[in-house]
Formats: sequence, C-alpha cells, structure tokens
Amino acid sequence: MKTILVSAGEISGDHYIADTYAALRRGGFDGAIYGLCGAESRSAGVGEMWGNEALHLMGVSEVIRSVGSVLRLMREMRRHIIEYMPDAVLVADSPDFHLPLIRSIRRHGYRGKIFYISPPSVWAWRRYRAKDLVRLVDICFPLFAFEHEYLTDAGVASRWIGHPLVEEFAGFNVSRGDVIKKIRGERPRESDVIAALLPGSRRSEIEPLYPVLSGLYALLEKNGVKAVFSVAPGLSERTREYISLSLEKSGERYYEGRGRDIIGAADVVAGASGTATAEALLSRRHMVVMYKVRPLSSVIGRLLLRGVKFAIPNLLAGEYFFPELLQGKATPRNAYAEVRRWLDMDSRARGDAMARMEGLIQKMGSTGVYEFWAGDILGAMQ
Repeated sequence: MKTILVSAGEISGDHYIADTYAALRRGGFDGAIYGLCGAESRSAGVGEMWGNEALHLMGVSEVIRSVGSVLRLMREMRRHIIEYMPDAVLVADSPDFHLPLIRSIRRHGYRGKIFYISPPSVWAWRRYRAKDLVRLVDICFPLFAFEHEYLTDAGVASRWIGHPLVEEFAGFNVSRGDVIKKIRGERPRESDVIAALLPGSRRSEIEPLYPVLSGLYALLEKNGVKAVFSVAPGLSERTREYISLSLEKSGERYYEGRGRDIIGAADVVAGASGTATAEALLSRRHMVVMYKVRPLSSVIGRLLLRGVKFAIPNLLAGEYFFPELLQGKATPRNAYAEVRRWLDMDSRARGDAMARMEGLIQKMGSTGVYEFWAGDILGAMQ
C-alpha cells in the first residue's frame, strides 16, 4: 500500500494539506497519509507524527532563536523518510524549512516523488532557489498565475488553475447578525460601522503588531467605529492564551472563529499581511495591511525585501491597491488615516475601487483546485 508523508509548517499550509488530503481520499487513495501537521490536518484525518508549532516563525531573528529545535526536527524527519521511504512527500509553504529538508533527503538517497504546494517566492527574491525546484521537486503547485508563469519559464514543473480560496469563497455568505452575536465583549449593533482587526496567526507576528492595533482600536472607538479583534482558529495554545489574555485585560471586544467570518461582517479591515489579504479581497472588503517584526528581522528584511509588495491583492494589481504600512510606518495614526480614507470615500470612487476588486479576483483563477492537485499527485505516483 502506497504512503504519502506530508509536511505543513504554517497554519495556511496546514489548511492546504487538510483539503488536499480530503481530495486524495475522494480520488481513491487509500494508503497512509501522515507527517508534520497542525490542528486542521489532524481533524481532517492526517496522521500526526510531528506537531508543527516549532515552525510558526516569522522573521530571521525568530528563526535564529529556534534554529536548534528546527534542525533537530528536520534531522528526525529525514531519518524517518530515508528509513521508511514513503512513495511521495508533499510539503506546503515554509521554504526555509522545506527546501533544506528536500535537499537533505535527496542527498541521502530518497527517490520518491516530491510535490510542493505554495513553493518559494523565487520571483521576488533568492531566485537561485528555482534551480533547486527544477532538480529536486517533481511538481510545484503555486497559488497564482504570475508565479506559475515565472516557474515555468525557469524550467520548473509547475501546475496551476487557481488559488484554493476561490473555491472556498464560491457562494460564501456570512450573516452579519450571527457574527455579532458571537462577539465577546460589548457587542456592536448591526447598523454600526465595524472594523475587523487581524493581529495574525503566530505569536511572533502578534506580539509586535498587537500594540499598534490596540492603539488603532482606541482611535476607531473614539471616532464612532466599532472595532473587533479576530482570534482565529488554528492558533497554538500559547499564542491563543497570549492574545486572549491581552484582550480580556484591555476589555477590547473580539471574535473567536474564522477570520473570513469577521472580515465578511465588517465594513473595513486592518491587520497582518498574509492569507487574510486574499480573504479580504474575496470578501470585497478594503484592507489596511500591516507588517511589523522585531528589530533584527527588520534590519535584515530591509536588505532582502526592498521594494517587494506583501499583500496578495497588490501583487496581483502590480501596485499598492491595498495600503501597506511596514515597520515604522505601521502606527495607529497611520492606520486610522487609511481606514478613514476608505470610509470617507465618495460613492463614485468607492464604486471604481469595488470594480477593481472584481478584476483582481478574476486573476485568482478558477475552482476545483484541490481535485486538480490531487489528480496530478495520484497520476505522478502511478
């Protein structure tokens, strides 16, 4: 019976693995699927050999502090893969962990199939990594057409029909009233203007960004906008405890549930860069994107990422369609000014912006992505 070892370092990667697992089962794969995963993959049925909390890192300084535990995990996974030789290895996201892992298992004799969901952003920086994808990976599954085109031009075996969120948001509709009923703290009325504040999914991004969003919360409340923090599912126990205690202590209202639900119920969104920017776009909500990391990460990040856009809608647009506030510019006053600019926009300008959103959504591709990925994986394993 064939086996697939999976590895998902990030919460977003764990989500992709969970839904790909379901599509593989629907496609008739009855072998073992197990590996490094998180809560969502476990719930879907993936067998957990290693938890992925150690990889919930952001920024170079966080990685440096955790390098010992990460290297031990990598060595343990490599030993297992070489000893048991699963028929395929399927990884998602986390290139700074997965590329060294892939290099290592290939170097130690692994000859099975390797598939990469959401491969490294070689189009943006460290383009030399494309050579590793050409040599070591059987099929890459990028999330965007421009990534697929770049990878294909570089000689990478790349397959794409769309971003998986397109399918997940097809027919998505959230009841504003139902979301408001589940908000912890003083609940806004349905007629209130609501701003969703998204502090992120990892403690390393929540800690530096939460004080900024807390200051924004105060400014919004002072000026008649009801702010609601999002406490998303999938957080590690320590991270959930940190953000929940912070919110309870401050008395700030929050919503525990899917980030897309509070995004859909809000009038405007502000918070961490990441998958939430795509969810805001697909929900037709304007978002003020913020990115703030610790000082060492900031210094190195400026050297490596100068000029690179972070928000998914901005990558699709080729310009700053959603405002991005990075590092020192990510302040409560700057964020409030951007939120206010959207809320005060006249109807004609608002209509133009909404039409632009529809155009960007079209660039995210079609539905059926998980079946598409699973079909390619199963076909390559025959």
